[in-house]
Amino acid sequence: MEVVAYLRSAALVLAFVATAFSSRRVWMLADQVGLFTFGLGFYLIPGYLLQFQTNGTIDGLHLFIGRFLGGTMMGQAVMSYKLGKSKDPAVIGMLFTLRTAGCMVLLVMMIANGLLFSGEQQGQWNEQYVWFSLLGAVLWMVGNLIHLIQIRDFGGLTMGCTRMENHLRLDFFWHFVLIFMHIVFTKEMGSITMPHKPFDGLHVSVNQTMGVLVLIGSLFSLVATGFRQPEDKRSACLGSLVMHGSYVFLILWGIVITKEQPFQTGLFNTVTSGLPLINFLSAYFLASKTKKSYRSTSTVCS
Repeated sequence: MEVVAYLRSAALVLAFVATAFSSRRVWMLADQVGLFTFGLGFYLIPGYLLQFQTNGTIDGLHLFIGRFLGGTMMGQAVMSYKLGKSKDPAVIGMLFTLRTAGCMVLLVMMIANGLLFSGEQQGQWNEQYVWFSLLGAVLWMVGNLIHLIQIRDFGGLTMGCTRMENHLRLDFFWHFVLIFMHIVFTKEMGSITMPHKPFDGLHVSVNQTMGVLVLIGSLFSLVATGFRQPEDKRSACLGSLVMHGSYVFLILWGIVITKEQPFQTGLFNTVTSGLPLINFLSAYFLASKTKKSYRSTSTVCS
């Protein structure tokens, strides 16, 4: 490896050691800053972050999916930042539980894709993928696991059936089914949403990485229905607003400005991303009208 590659890996390890064994607040801040920074990087300069980790040529579809991944990471970072301020132990407990589980799934998927597409000439990951992305995923999982096992009070959730909670449930069902299909049948779904370009190993890997993060976000929507404070529910919505807002912007940019997306394909992608955006806008502003605690405002489903 080149000296720069060693420095990148060393920086990841040093940042992990300095924050993972500190207080929960320090780790969460490092987690949020790191996730948002990498997300912003994938959104603005996906070509650079993908090129040094793979063999072959980076095409427009790689950049497009890479920016989707960046928007997902930024949305997750915003949600984590807002939820990290909660005084409800159930919120913090679920935050670390789902984040740790998501990291484990992500790690397994990254290893599997690295082995599955190792023989491809185009879209094949190189050793930089191991010492940057894979190493980062391992450290991210271990850091969250360290702080998860230190939690002694996981609080409790009480599910209700207010309009706010139903918005969150709708998001969970929508994304759980859609993203499950994208993760399991990545190439087949790609032929529907982006039929103008074939998927290679890199397309599949980045798309599935984004899928895991969105899937964890959908589970957050489900558990957020049991959070006691409306502000915590709004925090879960805000992260998804950032995520889906970035999706819609990218799709419209590809249709109108760069002309990289055919109109019919772009219209389909706009609908699949735009509907959740409208749902979250409704949920976010609906919750802003409620200032009382969860127990005083929600009703129990019968």
